[in-house]
This record gives sequence, C-alpha cells and structure tokens, in this order.
Amino acid sequence: MTARLFVMLTGTALCLAVMPSLASVPTAQPPAGAPAAAPSAPANPQPWEIAPDAKPVERKELPGGLIVEDFVIGSGPEVKNGGAVLAHYHGTLKADGTVFDSSWQRGEPAAFPLAAVIEGWQKGIPGMKVGGKRRLTIPYPLAYGDQGRPPVIPPKSDLVFVVELKDMLVSEDLKEGDGEAVRERAVLIANHTITTKDGVEVERTKTPYAWIPGEMMGMDYGAIGMKVGGKRRLIVPAPMAESPPGLPPGFPGQSRPAGKDLIIEIELIGLRNLTPPPQAPAGN
Repeated sequence: MTARLFVMLTGTALCLAVMPSLASVPTAQPPAGAPAAAPSAPANPQPWEIAPDAKPVERKELPGGLIVEDFVIGSGPEVKNGGAVLAHYHGTLKADGTVFDSSWQRGEPAAFPLAAVIEGWQKGIPGMKVGGKRRLTIPYPLAYGDQGRPPVIPPKSDLVFVVELKDMLVSEDLKEGDGEAVRERAVLIANHTITTKDGVEVERTKTPYAWIPGEMMGMDYGAIGMKVGGKRRLIVPAPMAESPPGLPPGFPGQSRPAGKDLIIEIELIGLRNLTPPPQAPAGN
C-alpha cells in the first residue's frame, strides 16, 4: 500500500517506530556582564514545530485531563467519532520532549481508523477538520497506561502529539436501511459503482458482489453502521482505497487504480458480521 498503516488492528494503540531522540545543542555563553541574546526562531522550522509563545486559536480540556489545542482550524470535512483519517503526526514524551514516533520524519502521512488507536486520539481527534493542525497533550491513562511501551515509552508517560489532518473518509447515507447493521469485520453483499473524483467509472457490478474484510480499508470502515437495504456514498482517500497485493487473477480489485481518491456508491443487500454484537450492560 502507498501509505503504511501504523495501527494495530487487534488492539487500541498506534503502532510505534523507534525514532532517535533529539540531541541537545550546547550554546556559547555571552561575555561576562553582557546581556544574553534573545533566542531566535529557527530559520526553517519543521512542519510539526509550534513556537513556544504561540497561542492556540481554541483550547479545551476534556474529561480525564486530555488537553486539545487548535493552532489551525481546517476548512474541510469534520471528523466524527469512529471515523478513519489520513494524518501527519509527531509524538513526544511530555517529560523531556523525546521523539518516539513521527510520520513527518518518515515522510508519509498515516491512514488509520480511530477505533484502532489510543483513547487520547479517539477522544481528541473528533471535531477536527481537514486542513487543521492540533496539539494533543494526553495523560498516560489515555495513552499506554501504567505499563507504557518500553523501551520507547516508559511506564506512566504523558504524551504530546502535534497532528495535521490531511484527509479523511467521508460517508453520506443516501437511503436508510431497515435490516441488520454492519459491525467491524463483516462480509458485505452489495451492488456498487466506483468512480474517480473526475468522474471516470472504474467498476460497476452487474450481480451482487461480496466485499471481504481487508479488501479495502475505506470499505471496511466506511460501511460500519450501515443497515441492510440502505445506500451510502463513500469518498475514499487514495491511501485507504488501494487493494492489497497478491490478489488472484481476475479479481475485481485489480482494476482499481492506485493513487486515486475514489467515490463508491454502495447498496447493501446482505451481510455476515464476523464479530459478536456488543454485550448489554449487566443488570439490563
């Protein structure tokens, strides 16, 4: 896939890559009695850097101590709870600024569903709009807890992320269904059309088609909540639209273009959920 998927779909954590710590640079001391020079801003600041004296456009503290600060308010679609996003991010330890993970330093944004990342992201990203830049200060209970992720993240580490939202999966219900609802990991029986954003038709079913989990991230997460009998339009960013390698000859996914945002209109005819329904609270 064009974009690496830095999430662990079997857990609720960002999949971390060990990055080198930022080295401290010694500075020359001014002559005795001379006034210290005011620190100057870097000539070429990195895209994740926020000036120490920068004031957020909006700031709020959420339950659990999660601090959300917006430095750029985006003008695109807004992320909803449980959405899937394409984002650049830069993660550091609050205690000393050590970098433990950075998509910017890798040179490629990451595509992932919010359901598969740490709780601080699940609560701190919704409400953000495409094009926005946000800083999340996440207490350790909403990150990696008492255990941390040694050796990269020590136990009980509060984390700081700078996040720039590049794109997101957009869904629009065209018709509400009245049957069973799609849960995570489901086989979907559907009719669909797939076009590029400039209107070129890529795929159109003549008979119902079975979508399998893992065939396309955009479908895996874009169909969640949809009910049998319903119709939905998905706008899928390119990194979420690619089919996995190794498809058998003649598999329809081979005709889907790489590196293209896709528009999928799907009519859900039937499904088989592969995960059990959520348990009702005790006592109900």
